Amino acid sequence: MSGKEYTTELLKLEDAQIERMEKAEEEIILQISLKRKMHTCPRCKAKTDQVHDYRIRTVRDLSIRGKPLTLLYRRRRYFCPSCGKSFSETCAFLGKYQRFTYQVIDRIMQLLHRRWSMKDIAKDTHTSVSGVSRCLALYPQGKPSALPRVLSFDEFKGNANGERFQWILTAPEERRILDILPDRKVSTIQSYLRSFPNRQDVQYVVMDMNQGYRDIAKVFFPQAKIVIDRFHVARYCTWAMDDVRRDVQKHLLPASRKHFKRSRRLLIARRASLSEDDRAAVDVMLHFSERLYQTYALKELFFQFMDAKSSSAAEELLSKWFDACDRLQLHEFSACRRMLKNWKPYILNAFDCSYSNAFTEGCNNAIKALKRVAFGFRNFSNFRARILQAANPSHPNF
Repeated sequence: MSGKEYTTELLKLEDAQIERMEKAEEEIILQISLKRKMHTCPRCKAKTDQVHDYRIRTVRDLSIRGKPLTLLYRRRRYFCPSCGKSFSETCAFLGKYQRFTYQVIDRIMQLLHRRWSMKDIAKDTHTSVSGVSRCLALYPQGKPSALPRVLSFDEFKGNANGERFQWILTAPEERRILDILPDRKVSTIQSYLRSFPNRQDVQYVVMDMNQGYRDIAKVFFPQAKIVIDRFHVARYCTWAMDDVRRDVQKHLLPASRKHFKRSRRLLIARRASLSEDDRAAVDVMLHFSERLYQTYALKELFFQFMDAKSSSAAEELLSKWFDACDRLQLHEFSACRRMLKNWKPYILNAFDCSYSNAFTEGCNNAIKALKRVAFGFRNFSNFRARILQAANPSHPNF
């Protein structure tokens, strides 16, 4: 392989020529330069190939066979005789003021997208944590220019900048994180949403049962349908079922108590999803208590309501569930009943569309993993940049 092929194909250093190579124990050092050629003056646009001077720039490139590669780039500065301006030659493998080649930056951005910690990325690319941070800042994630047709928002525990919770805004249809806010304060959210002129374009707002968020949605998106995620609704019923199970098992012998605790998932699961053996095991447990039997029947009726194919069918089944709940008077279901009464119209909206908070909840879990890998973030700007880069890469190679 010729020297030109080596620099262009292997090192990806287009138009570069190797002047000297040093193989040290710790690293490989290449002294390189570009061919002298005609340049256009950035001030007066005149053509010139008159050299003003040379300056050595130390540049980090991708490692070769595990050894760090340092480039001593002898950068030529040209002089324009027409206007007297001196300027640096153009370079295809290195950006202005950069100390890393584009190959290194590409690698760093790929690893950021994979949710590596900055310390591990710096180790992999033989750079520094501050260098990785500078690369991340090269591709800033700005605020979205417009809101989507379907909007979802939630909070997550970020512990950044002294605020325990941060606020996430997503576009479920596009499977994209729109933005992260530094806190979940109503004033912060209102100020942010007020800046969007196309709020009338939002047709659906998907959220969990947070009264403050509901009030915000009504004010800023009065024409949109508020949709409550079904998962958050179902939790209330399973919590009530589990409360009854715990109360019943208190009065059982130790062996039976242990069996009830281990079989918790069978009581919570939909009966239709269980195997014949699991159903038989559930039936044995239900014979221990009439109250447990009634609770289980109420739970199954609740899931019939949750499986309804339309809002009208769901409303009819919900009415039956309310009647059964009133008849049985199980105090463990009082919170579930109250929640359904308070949020009924927004819950029913979920039966006429396919939107949920699943994508947003998935993003929250990914953020937890990112935070764990990075051992937390104290600076909110870095935290936001890492989240958005991992979820919505702005680097041109993605």
